[in-house]
Amino acid sequence: MLPKAYEPQEVEAKLINQWQEAKLFTAQVDKNKKPFVVVIPPPNITGALHMGHALNDTLQDALIRSHRMFGEEAYWVPGTDHGGIATQNVIEKKLAKEQHLSRHDLGREKFVENVWDWYHECGNAIFNQFKKMGWSLDLSPENLRFTMDEKRAKSVYECFKRLWEKGYIYRGKRLINWCVRCSTALSDIEVEHEQQSAKLWHLQYKGEDGSEGIVIATTRPETIFADAAIAVNPKDERYKDLVGKKVIIPLAGRAIPVIADEAVEMEFGTGALKITPAHDATDYEVGQRHNLPIMSVINDKGKMVNCPEKYLGMDRELCRKESVKDLEEAGLLVKEEKYNNAVSTCYRCHSAIEPFMSEQWFVKMDKLAAPAIAAAESGELQFHPASWKTPFVNWLKNIQDWCISRQIWWGHRIPVWYCRHCSEKGLTFATDKQGKEQLTKVSFEDGAQPIVSYGAPEKCPVCGGTHFVQDPDVLDTWFSSALWPMSVFGWPEETEELNYFYPTTSMVTGYEILYLWVARMVMMGLEFKGQLPFKDVFLNGIVRDKRGKKMSKSLGNVIDPLDMTAKYGTDAVRFSLLMQAVPGKDIPYAEESITGARNFCNKIYNASRFILMNMEGIKGPLAMPKQAKELADQWILDRYTTAVKTAREGIEKYNLALTANTLYHFLWGDFCDWYIELAKQRFQTEEKEYVMALCVNILYGTLKALHPLIPFITEEIAAGLRPYVAEEGQFLLQQKYPEFDPALQNEQAVKKMEIVQGITREIRTIRAQFNVPPGLKINAVLSAQDEAELTIAKEYAPYIELMAKIGQLTIGVNEQKPKQTATATFGKVAIYVPLTGLIDFEKEKKRLEKDIAAAQANIVSRKARLAQENFIKNAPQEQIDKTKAELAAAETLLAQAQAALADLA
Repeated sequence: MLPKAYEPQEVEAKLINQWQEAKLFTAQVDKNKKPFVVVIPPPNITGALHMGHALNDTLQDALIRSHRMFGEEAYWVPGTDHGGIATQNVIEKKLAKEQHLSRHDLGREKFVENVWDWYHECGNAIFNQFKKMGWSLDLSPENLRFTMDEKRAKSVYECFKRLWEKGYIYRGKRLINWCVRCSTALSDIEVEHEQQSAKLWHLQYKGEDGSEGIVIATTRPETIFADAAIAVNPKDERYKDLVGKKVIIPLAGRAIPVIADEAVEMEFGTGALKITPAHDATDYEVGQRHNLPIMSVINDKGKMVNCPEKYLGMDRELCRKESVKDLEEAGLLVKEEKYNNAVSTCYRCHSAIEPFMSEQWFVKMDKLAAPAIAAAESGELQFHPASWKTPFVNWLKNIQDWCISRQIWWGHRIPVWYCRHCSEKGLTFATDKQGKEQLTKVSFEDGAQPIVSYGAPEKCPVCGGTHFVQDPDVLDTWFSSALWPMSVFGWPEETEELNYFYPTTSMVTGYEILYLWVARMVMMGLEFKGQLPFKDVFLNGIVRDKRGKKMSKSLGNVIDPLDMTAKYGTDAVRFSLLMQAVPGKDIPYAEESITGARNFCNKIYNASRFILMNMEGIKGPLAMPKQAKELADQWILDRYTTAVKTAREGIEKYNLALTANTLYHFLWGDFCDWYIELAKQRFQTEEKEYVMALCVNILYGTLKALHPLIPFITEEIAAGLRPYVAEEGQFLLQQKYPEFDPALQNEQAVKKMEIVQGITREIRTIRAQFNVPPGLKINAVLSAQDEAELTIAKEYAPYIELMAKIGQLTIGVNEQKPKQTATATFGKVAIYVPLTGLIDFEKEKKRLEKDIAAAQANIVSRKARLAQENFIKNAPQEQIDKTKAELAAAETLLAQAQAALADLA
């Protein structure tokens, strides 16, 4: 027998240990089984469990558990990511806080040792949090991967070497995204764009010939010292006479040409654009077309260089303020206006990105992208939802070369070495705080000659020398992540695991890293294995707060999943997310979202206890009855097998919200609220064992279908039911997922029950509308113009009487409507409920009149708000939608209250 109350914490702790001890989550090469494989998006080693993990990993867990129950060899591969910039930032802060040291105080070797020590001590701590969520990962130490362990390091080297040998990897000087705070380059898709309130300054560039010249608009006056030209659109009649002439840069006194280029938007600012090739990507492209000189005035520390002495060494932000002040004093600041600007920021520290001319390592992407485009366009690579296919293909078709070098210390060191003799002129060294010589800059232009090698080469192929130094940069974190579906199985070694588990089945991840990660995995899998790394890409949305805002500590709207599991139970948190996990859609989430899921768990538990309490005198196992004895049995068997079919379809089509909602409505609505209520009266008859066999088998089958979604409570209840069912295996995960049985479908039974339920619901609505006490039996009349319309109601009148709590039910053709009667209809059946003796008419009239007045006031206020042009133009869309919904609800309430008042006349 189950305890009176379900205690989530106690049950979860017990089952987590039992599952791990039973090694339920292990996978092995089994040629007799079809593999179903998901590689976990590896969390950063510094990470802590958040709602994004809670959603994404619960989706993966539901898929893995389901396919294991489908009879497949399900393998969910665990591992962690070294996290590059993110981890380095965390460890640097830790050093500063605990020891008041910077990484430069330690030096590179000691700092990297420090990070490794931290990893060995704490790097897998997040998996202890994952266990609490019931995620079915085999977390034995030998099964954990790390993007910087020895096997993954060899994968990274092999990838680099092969791409280098094919000419895909090169080093070049280009305008790149530079984070001043992190002191490293970033790829285009590591840059975020934030709308910020800024200013647009209109500046006067006087003509070299003494004329008024031209006025330009800029958000970055501090970069005027690097201007190479002023550009206007060739179609702009305002400036056609200025093209070819020269103007003077204010504060700099240097003359630059006015050029014509179609990239200039005539509507922006004054229609004249200052071109600063070293500090803006668009300007760089314009500069390349017109062969303009490139001069940097901001260095890698965000300080001013190559500018008038007054500004030398200033921070770029301070220089902006000072230059605006000086421009105003010089009479060259024409206008200053507010401007909402999309500012490029670092995806890790959110500092403003500085476009920066720098020599970096790149991967040519066009040839790598072509097979990925073909796979997506042919349908070989499937997206869930399918709407992501087009943006994926478009991004690949417009892909830029990938900047893979990072100027940080933690990560895969670029496997390139330089002979100290042959590359002397292209190498720049500096002495660190420990007195050690460190390579700080490499220039191929000045003669550095690369040698690609996993470790230091034995000797130089040119001069035979044996003194080498390694490139100081590390690879972009996403470089190793791109190999994840292959490297986890030992690639480039042709291991047994690789040959069986690769390609994997599904990639489950957030849409926000579709380009950062998914696209790169697809390209690398096709390049090195000739196969897609997975055939299905399942993209989940972002968990936001209930107002649709992204959760962040600064906004104070973060929900900690572990706090919620402690309060409501893990299953409630999991189910609350799955109920809303429509593929690709963001989830507006609040703590209230969990209460409904918790109530569902309690409903299952209490219904199961009720059934078990009535099993006295019955010995198991009980087989599922092959024949239904009455309508309710036919109907519940149809509803059960249909729910199982739909639930499985949801899993197979990557729509777990469909699965969750289907099973929720079946178990709570059809089974608990209807079938058990109808079946209760048979518990004391000779049909008891038959009815209990139906209840137990349907409940147990539904628990199996629910197990991938809410594993703890289903396992606990199943253990209590197991003596009464013919199932093998100690745990649900060792049993088969329930199967759809078309023989149980019964369309006629469903149609008949729809009539019974429809009439019952209308009577229940009347009871609720007029506040009839729940335990009070009432009388009701069903009337229709044709006897045929009443056939089902007559045949199953006992169902209606039981479920609507009716003392006397009159059914007939053209029955007269009694006085003071509430009225409703279902189909062609009129429903009358006499109210005399049930309610206080005067009191009820006053209540309804009050409801009508309130509804009318709400309608007036909502219509007035929606009629306001400013509200529609400026209010957030969710606020507009909420107001429309409130108006619709008020109109419905008004109609109901007016109809009810009319019934009392």
